Amino acid sequence: MASDPSTPTTPTSPNDDREATKEWLETILETYHKTLDPNSEPDVELREWSVNPASGGEREGYLSEQLSVGVSYGARGRDHHAHLLAKLLPQDPFNRAFVIETLFDLREINFYSEIKPALEGVERQYLTEDSINLVWAPELYYAKHKMAAESILVLADMCQRGYKMQDLTEGLTLSQAESALTTMANIQAASLALQIKEGKPLQERYPYLLSMEQAVESFNCLVDRGLPLLLKFLESRKDRAAVREGLRKYSGHHRAVEVLRSILAPSDKLNTLVHCDFWSNNLLFKKDGDTTRCCVIDWQTVMYGRPAIDVAMLICTSLEASQRRKHEAQLLSAYWDAFTSRLAKFGIEKESIKYTEDDLKEDFKAAQAMSGLVVVGSVDIALGNKAREERVLELLSDLMKAGVL
Repeated sequence: MASDPSTPTTPTSPNDDREATKEWLETILETYHKTLDPNSEPDVELREWSVNPASGGEREGYLSEQLSVGVSYGARGRDHHAHLLAKLLPQDPFNRAFVIETLFDLREINFYSEIKPALEGVERQYLTEDSINLVWAPELYYAKHKMAAESILVLADMCQRGYKMQDLTEGLTLSQAESALTTMANIQAASLALQIKEGKPLQERYPYLLSMEQAVESFNCLVDRGLPLLLKFLESRKDRAAVREGLRKYSGHHRAVEVLRSILAPSDKLNTLVHCDFWSNNLLFKKDGDTTRCCVIDWQTVMYGRPAIDVAMLICTSLEASQRRKHEAQLLSAYWDAFTSRLAKFGIEKESIKYTEDDLKEDFKAAQAMSGLVVVGSVDIALGNKAREERVLELLSDLMKAGVL
């Protein structure tokens, strides 16, 4: 768990932008600069600042209140300017209770304060400087957590650094999808290297990772909410009768739970860290010359499991139907090549992990079924938008024809 930096004089975190104070901002900046150099006082002098509710383009997910923070200040005799994103407990009572009960906020705080530094550390130890991607997730500035009372995570605002979220309706381009999968392959390879090099299973090292049962329950609740909406919508779509009939088999039964458990259960062959919500709305992209860079956000559901979960989630949810059909096999192979080549840089040859590309393809098929159910559960973001509606129906139709769903 992240250490609690509070002292009797530490200001309480605000609930919204109106409660933000100069003292609170100075605490964040002082904490950040002490992590950079613990041996000297940062002497932070806050000069100008603004705190506002985060706009749609800046937000990271929707299970938190979020503030956009801009600061100009001095520290250790130098001038600094920073754009930050602060994630707080939601004000809505239902969402607040849900986040507290599921520990979504604490899990993400622990990801940024413990897991991300460990992954970066194993990369620095074994990889060359030119192999390390320093911006695969936002930089942590400050974190504080008091169970059921106070929770805050302050990150660098990547949108102010040129990163943008791709429009969901348009779907990812091929270069964006390849960049996202390569980024995730690197993260998962680092997590496997951490486990192998230090000889300690990740689920023991990080006991707060989302468990299989927690993940099954969360996703099944999603399906229970979205399936009736989709079935009602399909009453008027006689051209999609086969999809409606296929989905009816998941209504009022335990079939969805069985599908979810079959892929969310850790493999007896290979497991890594898994984002478990790896789709376009949790990805930010930036063009850097001919290179497309990807930054992954919203780590509340990070768990230990089969890497194919993230691969399938991205391909099924975030590509327009024709792009998905055309490039699915290519993207799956690109992920495998990126994953195994990254492992080789850690001195881990793919033959030693006893997991093959055929194993990945088998897990990918099962993960496609899970991804289809997640799409069903999240159908409210598609209904009312014709392009999104058709993409959902095309995906479900393809998965049913392939015998996946």
